Amino acid sequence: MKRSHIVLLLLVATTMGMFISFITSTSRSVGFDTAFSDPGVEYKVSGTLVAAHPVEYDAQVNTNLTKFHLQDKQGEIREVWLQQSKPTGLERSESIDLYGHATVEGHFHATDMLMKCPSKYNEQNHLLETDV
Repeated sequence: MKRSHIVLLLLVATTMGMFISFITSTSRSVGFDTAFSDPGVEYKVSGTLVAAHPVEYDAQVNTNLTKFHLQDKQGEIREVWLQQSKPTGLERSESIDLYGHATVEGHFHATDMLMKCPSKYNEQNHLLETDV
C-alpha cells in the first residue's frame, strides 16, 4: 500500500469514530423512572431544579459534590448528587440536562451537567424602539 492510501484510511477511520461518538453522546433524554429501573446504566435525564429543596454544597467537606433536587419532564422529583463543584447560576437555570446513573441508594449520580440559563436578550431586558 502507498503511504497516501494509509493516511486516507486512517482519516476515514478517525472520521467514522468521531461520527459514532457524536451520535451516542447526543442520546435522547429519559425520565427518572427509566433510569431507576436500570441502576448503574448511564442515562441522560432532563428537567428543572426544584427550588423548594435547598442546593447543598460545602467546599470544606467535599469540593466535588453538589446535591440538589431535579424534577424530570414526567414530574418525578429525585435527589441528584453532582460530582462537580456548584455551577454558577444553578438556581437561575431554566432547564438542566444530567448525564449519569441511578443508584440503589435512591439518588441520581451525575457526572456531567448542561444548563440552559435564561436569555439576557428577552423583551424585559432591552428597550424597544417604541419605548425610546
